[in-house]
Amino acid sequence: MKKFEELNSGNSTIVEFEGKEYRTLQDAYVSDDGSEYKAHAVDENDKEYMIYWETINFDTSDESEACDWDNPIRVENI
Repeated sequence: MKKFEELNSGNSTIVEFEGKEYRTLQDAYVSDDGSEYKAHAVDENDKEYMIYWETINFDTSDESEACDWDNPIRVENI
């Protein structure tokens, strides 16, 4: 698993949520029901989280338009 300091905008999605920065360890993927996307991430202490984004555009084949990637709906400790 990559550490926080090894992740950057070239190999991760960097997200701020409630004043804290997270960096994804994987590309976001859609949930089974399609209502949200999620991705495994770490914080500056290398604690692991799951970040969730609400699907806002169901009619696109371009995943960059599927969610508001700068504004996740929740972050959960895993």
